[in-house]
Amino acid sequence: MKRFKLLHFGFVALLTGLFMIAPPVEAARVSGDPGGHTNRGVKFARKKEYAKAIEEFTKAIDKQPRDPKNYRNRALAYRLSKQPEKAKADYDKAIELSPDSADARTGRARMLLRENKLGPALAQLDKAIESDPRDGTARRLRAYVYLQQKKWKKAIADYDIAINSIAKVDIEGRSRRGFAYRNLKQYDMALIDFSKVIDAQPKDVESYRRRVYVYRVLKQNENAIADLKTILKLKPKDADAKAQLSYLESATPPAATEKAPGAKSAKPAASPSPKAKAR
Repeated sequence: MKRFKLLHFGFVALLTGLFMIAPPVEAARVSGDPGGHTNRGVKFARKKEYAKAIEEFTKAIDKQPRDPKNYRNRALAYRLSKQPEKAKADYDKAIELSPDSADARTGRARMLLRENKLGPALAQLDKAIESDPRDGTARRLRAYVYLQQKKWKKAIADYDIAINSIAKVDIEGRSRRGFAYRNLKQYDMALIDFSKVIDAQPKDVESYRRRVYVYRVLKQNENAIADLKTILKLKPKDADAKAQLSYLESATPPAATEKAPGAKSAKPAASPSPKAKAR
């Protein structure tokens, strides 16, 4: 079995989650919202009534065509209602009106990443982070680009900030940072991240599978066996887990028993190299 690769690591699902996370729409103060269209648009957007939200944000733009926030709001509504070309146009307009807007540049970068345009997306994210160095969303997106470019240390540096930008356990951030640590062969650090994810999501089969891989690299076969048994409790028909468990149980010697007086010490059995495909 081959070692796991980027997509086998579960990045398809993680990438989907990355683009589905929407930044908050921006409400306006009464004095800065003629007609109340921005606030009504925000209410519709929060209820996922995007067509109505777009209508209200358009009215707000008509009244305040130089205010970038309504272009950003409408761009988000267009993006979530699967109108990417209109979203890109609004993000571009918001950047034109407010070049230092981290939100607009991060939104534009999302659209570029959907088209797999890593270079242009990275340029937008660099400028977003220059404007707001603590922006966790921009850091998380840039870290993703660095992962694609196999710039593991840079990805870890961005995830360090992104992970600390939210109070709860950052499932996506820790899973990906663990992947970067794994590729740098910093297995103890990868183990910490994967274990944190498991603590937060104890029924996530793929997180156990990632940790199994690290345990096997570290030749901690007993821990790997325990995780494989957990996988099979959660997913009894998992063929990969069954194969790995069978291999490890046959290759791992039973616990040492007390030797008889004068008996020679047996050489410990060599731990097998991790050959099973992990994700």
